[in-house]
Amino acid sequence: MVETLVKAVADDLDSIYAMGYDVWGEGSSYSDYLEECRTSVKYQSGTWYVLNVDGENVSSCIVYQLTNNAIGIGSLATKDDKRGFGFGSLLVKKILSENLGKSYFLWSDIDPNFYKKIGFVLIDSKLQPYDDSQLMYYPASTVIDDKNLPSYF
Repeated sequence: MVETLVKAVADDLDSIYAMGYDVWGEGSSYSDYLEECRTSVKYQSGTWYVLNVDGENVSSCIVYQLTNNAIGIGSLATKDDKRGFGFGSLLVKKILSENLGKSYFLWSDIDPNFYKKIGFVLIDSKLQPYDDSQLMYYPASTVIDDKNLPSYF
């Protein structure tokens, strides 16, 4: 099995958006959901990456440059039929290994233990601004400035 981290190109975007439709579609028709993604300022402001396994893009995420040293990782998704095989974790690990920044942040909308297994640390619950997403950081040695935490991205 050949697993490669690839920076997505424009032709990849609809298939990337499709990976998250069942989670983020929120009752929208598929065509309406795709149009929302295509016109999203948020999605246009980052760089999409995919995990390509044996020629197939199986998992994707978007990377944001937050500051000179901080990177945000968002919208992690895996194709329905490829979930449960560790491809999402592998994609995040490959992003981390690229050394794009000194520290990484993400907002976990799922059980944070998924990201803890990779090495992410949960921000103190007193500093969490949202109920449904939890801010996490990597590596554990990151110095956290509780007055300058990234807002949801």
